[in-house]
Order: sequence, then structure tokens, then C-alpha cells
Amino acid sequence: MPEFLYFLLALLLMLAWVAGRANGLRQPRKESTGELAKHYFQGINFLLNEQPDQSIDTFIRSVDVTPHTLETHLALGNLMRQRGEVDRAIRVHQNLLSRSSLNQQQLNQAHLELGRDFLKAGLLDRAERLFLDLVEDTSGNFREESLRHLVQIYRDEQEWRKAIRAAGMMQKTLFGRANNNMDIEQAHFCCELAKLSMGKGDLLDARGHLKAALKFNKNSARANILWGDLEMSALNFQAALKHYRMVPQQQADCLPEILERVRQCHDNLNDQDGLFKQLKVWLKEYPGTSVLQSLVDVIRKKNGENEAALFLGESLTINPSIKGLNTLLDIQISNSQGTVRDNLSLLQNVLEELASRQPNYRCQQCGFKGARLHWLCPQCQRWETVKPIRGLEGE
Repeated sequence: MPEFLYFLLALLLMLAWVAGRANGLRQPRKESTGELAKHYFQGINFLLNEQPDQSIDTFIRSVDVTPHTLETHLALGNLMRQRGEVDRAIRVHQNLLSRSSLNQQQLNQAHLELGRDFLKAGLLDRAERLFLDLVEDTSGNFREESLRHLVQIYRDEQEWRKAIRAAGMMQKTLFGRANNNMDIEQAHFCCELAKLSMGKGDLLDARGHLKAALKFNKNSARANILWGDLEMSALNFQAALKHYRMVPQQQADCLPEILERVRQCHDNLNDQDGLFKQLKVWLKEYPGTSVLQSLVDVIRKKNGENEAALFLGESLTINPSIKGLNTLLDIQISNSQGTVRDNLSLLQNVLEELASRQPNYRCQQCGFKGARLHWLCPQCQRWETVKPIRGLEGE
């Protein structure tokens, strides 16, 4: 372990020893001060010889668990957990639970920390049992924190109904906005249930889950995207468009996700004029490379490549982007021959290679980068923090 960790552990042992001595002045002791000092220096020796397990055993054996030393025990266990030494943290916190000198509040604190140890270790079933016990605690001091951990466990286990129920217990009403912002998470849990129902072909059940998602979070773009997909699968293209058109009003960053879906709906409805008008409105209200490319594709089919190139060139002078330039090169290549065509193709290949190496999305919370949208960031485990990258290399 690094030197600073040795120092911290030694300091904790010293503080515990001092607290133990101070407590010993007020009540009878099982061990003498000299014996405590002996164990203390044994613990320091184990640390210096890189034997942290023996050091922790010495600490547990020599320092009584009292209201005066409880925080030292908890701090040591939490330090071990944060450093990834989960087995050692578990030993410290299990030692606390075995002591009869603690009151119920203090035992619950140790209970919570042990549950966090199990959660860190991936022992979800053990962690769940501990947190469920704390939810029943009548004092309620650890109830909300335990419920939050239960939501995390059920999310990781994809127990979506249990996750919704645990999140709902953190607020007074089943529906409505919560002060702890659990409405966003609950909406996503409903969306996960809707996906399962859609996979089974149960569209009625899926609609029910999507309605619930929008009750939890009226700005759930994911719910309307899934609802649009549901209507598309049922060949209800007008109904699908109704839901897709809600998406940019809810979360403008999700607009690139629906552009191909919207095009397919208009193609099936044989309504290219409607698609053209819709894309023009979106480009004005939510300017971005993806919308621009979609609109240019429509112009190429509708009015020819010259007009598409002219429109694209004017747009790129205002908002330049690599993807937009690549589209412009594609138009120019189709109108070129010989050496000019070959040179433009070479330039396009270079730009395509450059673009393929760039991520399309970035988490605004932790900086995670990826090629596709993740509703739940794989790195920081937060919902709806992954957004499209904007600027020259993105939108």
C-alpha cells in the first residue's frame, strides 16, 4: 500500500488508542493501558512491514468498540472500501455488528456500511438483505440511503418493477415529481419494461409502461422514441410521427436519434413534401449537422444535386463541420470526372477515416466517450448525461 495509506492507518490506530485510554479513565477496563500500548505498537509494526491484515486484526482486538471509538472504526472500514480492500472493510464492519456496547442507531450505521461493502464487492443478494432491514427501521435515519442503494441493486439486476417500487418509496406519491429527482430514473425503468413487452409483441402492455414513463417524467424523450417505434411496428406511421415530433421539444439533443425513423415514416406515407417542411423547421430551431445532412438528402432528390450543393455550402460557412464537408464532397464527386474525381475521392476517404476515429457522444458528467447514445452512462452510471458532441467534429 502507498506510504500515505500507512500514515492514515497509523493515525487511526493512534486516535483509537487515545480514545480508548480516555474512555478507560471513566469505566473499568479489561486490559491495562500497557497492554493497549503493546497492541498499538504491534499494529504499527505490521503496517511498516506491509502486513495490513495483521494490523487490522490487532486494531480490532486491541481497541474496544465504544461511542468514543466508533467513528474511528467506521473511518478505517470506509478507507479500506474506498481503496478497494473490500474484504478488510467487511471484517471491520462485521466486528462492529458483533458488539453489544452499541445502541440501535450505531448498529444501524454499521449495518449500512456493511451493506455498502457487499455492494462494492458485487455481493448484491447480501447487500439487498441488509438494506431491506434498514428500510424497516422505524427511526428512518437510514431509510432513504438504503432505498437509494436498493434502486441501484435492482437496476443492475434489471429488476425494473422492484426498482420502480423502491424509488417510489422515497417519495409520498406514486406519480408526480420527487424532490430527489427519482422521476427520471423511474421513467427509464418503465421504458425498460416497455422494451421487454415490445419484444414479446405485447403492444398494449408496452403502451401502459410508456404512459407511466411520461407520468413520471413528462420530458422523457426515450418514452416517445419507443412509442414511435411501437407505432411504426404496427404500421401506424402518422401516430409514430406524432410521438417522434415530441422528442426535440423534450430533449433537443435526441433529435439525431429519430431522423432516420422520421424519414422512413414519410417514405411509407409517400409524403416527401412533409418531410422537407419538417426538416427545414428543425434545422432552424435545432441547428445541427445530422439535421442538415438529412435535409440535403431530401433536396438532392427533390431539386437536384446542384441546388443541394449550393444550400449545403452556404450552411457550412455558418456552421462548419467535418461530416457536412464530407457530404459536400460526395455531391461534388458525383458531378466530377477523371483526376478531379480521384482527388476528391481521396480527400473524402481521409475525412471519413478521421470522422470514424472520433466519438459521437460524450458524458457531460464524467467525460465518457462513445460512438452511440447510452441512456445510462456506462462509466458514471448516471441517466441522460451522454450527449452528442457538438462543433467541428460533431453536430
